[in-house]
Amino acid sequence: MKQQIEIKGMSCGGCVQNVEKALRQIDGVNTVNVSLTPPQAVIEANHTINTEQLQHALTNAGAYSIAGKEVGKKTGGSCCG
Repeated sequence: MKQQIEIKGMSCGGCVQNVEKALRQIDGVNTVNVSLTPPQAVIEANHTINTEQLQHALTNAGAYSIAGKEVGKKTGGSCCG
């Protein structure tokens, strides 16, 4: 199953790496490709990964969020301060 999500809060290559690492750790995820421009992730998994699982992984990685979801006041990922 392939999913594409728009990600807010990424501003550099370090952010891309943080997001990729976090999403790869979700059970069932086979591959993850994250890009800064456009700010998105393409995820291939054994099954559909629900939005809550995706957002939880992004929040744990830093101040990243799925577009349309608010996560807090901090901007930029954990690597950007």
